[in-house]
Amino acid sequence: MNTGYLLMNISKQMKYQLNQALLQQGLTVQQWAVIQQLAQQIPLTAVTLSARLDMDKPTLSGIIKRLLDKQLIEKTSNPDDKRSQLLSLTDAGMTAAAAGKQTSDDLLDHVLGDLSPAEQATLNHLLTKINASKETL
Repeated sequence: MNTGYLLMNISKQMKYQLNQALLQQGLTVQQWAVIQQLAQQIPLTAVTLSARLDMDKPTLSGIIKRLLDKQLIEKTSNPDDKRSQLLSLTDAGMTAAAAGKQTSDDLLDHVLGDLSPAEQATLNHLLTKINASKETL
């Protein structure tokens, strides 16, 4: 079977399954992606998040609004640029980040369960190599 098709199909299936699992925690995959970026405990601007997640500004703006409403993130003044605000996780957001990571790890363990540790390491190495050269795609 075509490698490109397999990669896209597996990615699509994993995203769907992760979204279904995260919905039980009150989050979407897109919201969790933002939370995951902020879980590094480095406040970020919406512009930086938009670039890192390859999301357009209106989409990200809606996600930020919903996360603010859920009190999972907070805004603070940006001392380096008065026109922007920094986003960071609240304590509830840190809890959501940990729960989302566990959910993601559990799904990955399930998907890769039929592979030996050596096969998993090889797969990870190959995907990392492809990802590093993504600028050529």
